[in-house]
Amino acid sequence: MSAAEPLQIPVDLIGDVASPECLIGLHMIRTVVASTPGLAVDIRWHPFQIDPDLPPEGLDRGVYLKEKYGSANEAREALAGLAETGREFGLAFAFDRIRRQPNTLEAHRIVRFARDFNLGITLVEALFGAFFFNGQDIGDRAVLLAIATSSGLDARLAADFLAGAGDLEGLNQELTGFRALGVEDVPRFVIAGKKTISGVIPAEDFADALFGAIEDE
Repeated sequence: MSAAEPLQIPVDLIGDVASPECLIGLHMIRTVVASTPGLAVDIRWHPFQIDPDLPPEGLDRGVYLKEKYGSANEAREALAGLAETGREFGLAFAFDRIRRQPNTLEAHRIVRFARDFNLGITLVEALFGAFFFNGQDIGDRAVLLAIATSSGLDARLAADFLAGAGDLEGLNQELTGFRALGVEDVPRFVIAGKKTISGVIPAEDFADALFGAIEDE
């Protein structure tokens, strides 16, 4: 590696595209890298469903939040806390725009497809933005097709893929594999295949973990 090339550290990120904590976690990585000259990461996304039992068409957002948090007041408090944390990383969540909590199986399936074209993480970030900033239903195939196409995927290939059941078996194997390994909450980060971090932590602590991985090389 030449002196001009940044040191790149592989970071495996296990997450769900309907999880605000996972979006915060992704931006935590971006923040650390942007503030550290000569540092780069290779973010490798892996799918996880927080709510795998949601119906394929998703669930009314209000009903979902009440079931998740117990009451509308508790839901508001939890979302306010997430919004505050998000602002620390430059994120402006628009939770009030979300009308439907999606089943994310199809979203994860198209992300796995996008990985074949080196567009996986690009599509993940586009899905996060569509859901958390614009309130789009990322469980709807038509919405997914539009987002995938705007992210660089060929429209015809993406449409054909979404219309079928391609890679569903492989996706389900990956999802069940993480649960079999004991993954219950996301985000989960694996740095350089060595250090595992669960949840969002202070950016400086994540930076320390990255540099610790460098020192171990």
